[in-house]
Amino acid sequence: MVIRSVLTNPDLVGAIRLAEDGKTKYQEWSDVREAGLKLRVRAYNATWVLKYGAKTVTLGPASRWTVVQARAMASHVRGMLKSGLDPNPWIDARLAGASADEAVAVVLRREGKERNEWTLSELMQRYRDDHVKVGRVVRGQRRPPSANTLNDVEVLMRQQPYVVIAPRLVRELDERTLETYRNDLSKLHGGSASRKGLAYIKAALTWARKHHPAAAGLVGISGWWRDVHALHVEQSKTRAPTLEDIGMTIALAEAARRLPGRRIKAEVSETTLIALWLLVFTAHRREAVVSVERGELIDDVRAGEGWGILYRPPKVMKGKREHALPMPPAAMSILRSLIDKPSNSAWLFPAVRAARNGSEVHLHGSAINKLLERLRGSDQMSRAAGMPDLLTLAGVSVPDWSPHDVRRTFATLVEDWTTRGDAVSAVLDHEGIGADRAAQDTASRSAAAITRTAYSQSQRLLLKRIAMEPWCDAIVAAVEAARPLARRIVAGLSDKEAA
Repeated sequence: MVIRSVLTNPDLVGAIRLAEDGKTKYQEWSDVREAGLKLRVRAYNATWVLKYGAKTVTLGPASRWTVVQARAMASHVRGMLKSGLDPNPWIDARLAGASADEAVAVVLRREGKERNEWTLSELMQRYRDDHVKVGRVVRGQRRPPSANTLNDVEVLMRQQPYVVIAPRLVRELDERTLETYRNDLSKLHGGSASRKGLAYIKAALTWARKHHPAAAGLVGISGWWRDVHALHVEQSKTRAPTLEDIGMTIALAEAARRLPGRRIKAEVSETTLIALWLLVFTAHRREAVVSVERGELIDDVRAGEGWGILYRPPKVMKGKREHALPMPPAAMSILRSLIDKPSNSAWLFPAVRAARNGSEVHLHGSAINKLLERLRGSDQMSRAAGMPDLLTLAGVSVPDWSPHDVRRTFATLVEDWTTRGDAVSAVLDHEGIGADRAAQDTASRSAAAITRTAYSQSQRLLLKRIAMEPWCDAIVAAVEAARPLARRIVAGLSDKEAA
């Protein structure tokens, strides 16, 4: 017997009682509100079923769902059947206690595993190896990635919030997952790290959607991740140390190569000190400074006695253009000890330890930052030894200045001194300087080839000298002026330790 009506909970209670009685061969209630939803009783069994075309799908025991819940189940299952999906894994998950969303994830996971689709971990590895490492094509030429970009992606892949979601299939990710990842990353590593981590995952999803939609499980996906935005907004930086601040910092670094109060009597190496000098002289980014190879800092006989040329290949420059700087005699006199020092290393600033694979590497850019932290007394060993902030003691007005802040000081002062903003831009390699030059591999160029490049019209060497000479002279003079006070401060620390 079939009864067509708007099903109610009393109907459900009656069906369950009939099943408990076990005397009814067949009884069915057909819901007129939810098409295809039926409540059936056969002997001792009362079940919810959905009739869709020629298919009949069991939704579970009558006692498992209320009428409202059964209608919701039927609606969802009908949608899956329309899409050609097998609803049974979803129903099984719901019967096991999963929520509707959790059950969807079960279905997606099962289908994704059957098709060997990518997990987030596999996606990020492919994105790193097949996209980031290969580099972008700009104006018909491929630009290799910067060391920072590659490092950022690899750091992301080691962070705890990422590790938690990395095993999930890409097709399982949603706005809630990505938003939670963003918030957790912000709590652990700050807003800037959260913004960057979210940006890389979104970029990887967009790349996979464009190039590998089937393998990644993104076929038919519209790009929901574009609607998840970072909460952190980077502020425009205005911090800039004065010339005197820079001079005192270098003077203190020289005087405090071995700080008292430490159980480990290691001292700052000459390599790190001269790397700090070169960073200040050139106002370049850390990675472009520490990665100088021997033979890329040469004497310039054309310019006269004492002058030099620093050549940087495209691969280490942010703009991916080769870049040459004139090095005035004041700078070359400081750098000479390292240039002339006998060494078997290919690097001007070799690292003390080899890489994990045994290869020789250059000094890491973080060594300069660690040196500054040491002078501020903010590194772990300094805090344990109770070391004061030497920069503050010496009257440095911006004691927390970073290597990148030197660029701001250089641009401001040199433009005031020379009224030549174009000279400043040329030194800093801002966009527009030689932008049409081909980015070529120049890792082993001869001194003659470097000189030819430096004196080519696009490098504007004479213009750069207008900025470099007064700047380097001023830096050397500032350090010289700061040395007496720096030595007294460091000597005072030693006297206190002896007492």
